[in-house]
Amino acid sequence: MSVRNTDTGWGWPARLLHWVMALMILTLLGIGTYMSEIETDLVHQFQMVQTHKSFGFTVFVLALLRLLWRWRNPVTPELPAAMPGWQKTASHASHGLLYILMLWLPLSGWLMASASPLNNPGAYPVQIKNKVFGLFEMPDPFANGTEALANVFHTAHAGGALLLALILVVHAGAALKHHFVERDTILRRMIRG
Repeated sequence: MSVRNTDTGWGWPARLLHWVMALMILTLLGIGTYMSEIETDLVHQFQMVQTHKSFGFTVFVLALLRLLWRWRNPVTPELPAAMPGWQKTASHASHGLLYILMLWLPLSGWLMASASPLNNPGAYPVQIKNKVFGLFEMPDPFANGTEALANVFHTAHAGGALLLALILVVHAGAALKHHFVERDTILRRMIRG
């Protein structure tokens, strides 16, 4: 089992980060949709928001680790020679956008929560803090948030989540097409290396 990426497959650290993050991101998209569109019990919704924030922070850290690993291990498996140029371009562009969104969504979520007037001193008898798994507080860049500012970041966060979901559908669909229709190694090398 190779640690480093090769011309023909991904090393196990890259594969592990890929699949762990895929599971976390899909879960976060599901929880985010459920807590904002379906859940009506405010106590349960608040608990879900705290969990969502904590796992969002974790995805951010893992995305940074993934980028660091990619920088330290720049070899990537080559795309099939028979793949049309436009598909190669689309593949590179979608991967770049996925990395941007893996960083943008946690940042915009943190800024949205920080900008909320619910975080303002004295807003509630018990202050709502951006805590990661109840262990440590996230910094608050806004001494006094406003509804307008929170709404700007909410729009950016929700729009980013929608774009991410769309790209993930295309990403998974393309991997399955390559595996079942093209019968090449694109998916296998992310599973077995």
